Amino acid sequence: MRASRRTLVRLAPLLFLIALSFGVFAPAKAATATGLQVQTDSAKVDFPRSLVFHLVADVDQPIVSVETWYHPAYSPVTSVVRADFSAGAHVDVTNTVDMQLNYLPPGVDVLYRWRLTLRDGSVLETPEQTVLYMDTRYQWQTKTKGAVTVYYFAGDDQIGQAALDQTVKAINNMKQTFKLTADEPVRVVIYSSTRDFASALPPNSAEWIGGFTQPDLHLVVTGVDKNNDPMSEIERILSHEAVHLIMHQATENPFNEPPPWLDEGLATYYQAIADPRFGPVLQNAIKSGTLIPIKALNSTFPDDPNQALQSYAESQSIVNFILKSKGNDGMSALLKAYQGGVSNEQAVQTAFGESIDQLDAAWKKSLNYPGDRGISASVDNRDGSGGSPNDSTGPLTTPALLGIAALLALGGGLYYTRRARRLGGDNPTL
Repeated sequence: MRASRRTLVRLAPLLFLIALSFGVFAPAKAATATGLQVQTDSAKVDFPRSLVFHLVADVDQPIVSVETWYHPAYSPVTSVVRADFSAGAHVDVTNTVDMQLNYLPPGVDVLYRWRLTLRDGSVLETPEQTVLYMDTRYQWQTKTKGAVTVYYFAGDDQIGQAALDQTVKAINNMKQTFKLTADEPVRVVIYSSTRDFASALPPNSAEWIGGFTQPDLHLVVTGVDKNNDPMSEIERILSHEAVHLIMHQATENPFNEPPPWLDEGLATYYQAIADPRFGPVLQNAIKSGTLIPIKALNSTFPDDPNQALQSYAESQSIVNFILKSKGNDGMSALLKAYQGGVSNEQAVQTAFGESIDQLDAAWKKSLNYPGDRGISASVDNRDGSGGSPNDSTGPLTTPALLGIAALLALGGGLYYTRRARRLGGDNPTL
């Protein structure tokens, strides 16, 4: 399920100002000079504690500043770590990043380079290098097909193959059904127990977390208990999470993203093992006249756990209505509209020639909805107008996640999608 997705950069000046406040800086191209001789340029992973960068190099004049610039692959924001060093034309420096404070999930490539400022103001940069930030406590094997790579514990070949097959199947189904272009690499990291997975999370993470998807990093990380029907869990998890990954790739733009009702609705619609609670929850909301309007589902789902569950049930119903009434071509048109970074209102108008309110009315009519009779104030007072590109969703609060954990978690843990923070993207938090 999707608790949050990504915070998008909307304007370059805004990104610059906020990046400064986080202590990170958008990467700038250095005017590379000659005279840099590198003997050692390395990075060592000690998961989950640290990432250690080491440089030994000589230049032809005194150095006044040495910095490590690094960022996860696909992240547009680079972190800068300044090194302590002895003044001179020779450097032998080590920069150690505390990954308990600067959390990154296992399975991401980290791109890094060194930037040396010389006494005359010129700047030298080493060629960009890549290190796989992986959980070094275990032995991993990989299986790859097309753009999908699965990392799994050595010896668990059946699990690895099942995860690869399910992910490829789900991705190809989405791409073919809705004519989506999404060919960027995807990684799935499968731990062989929920206990091992939990040890890879940031300190003080909630115990109910059983896995997560981070679309901005093209990554799914989960734990599967081999003693509890792992094949069914793999099918359920990856049939859902692959939809989020492809939705992200197919609609990514600097201004807006598909709203939660569309993103979560498609993921639950195509989830291989359906949630049996959605039907009764939806019928109860219809009978009591308490359906949440589509506009309200443009923004973050409610904190209240009952309304959160209802939001997921409604999202699946809305997607089902669109597919039945407008077909796959209609859904394709809606997803294509979001590629342009338009507002939620504009996307629906472009795809269907109607407003969100009209879509809402048609959906409710198809359900024989008797009309609103008691929608809670927490829903009535939410701003879900969708009239501006700035109405994109934000991350759910801790109470919301805990509430969803209690009601929506299937099996041993909650599987949800976290937003890779675009503004300070090197230090995402759960």
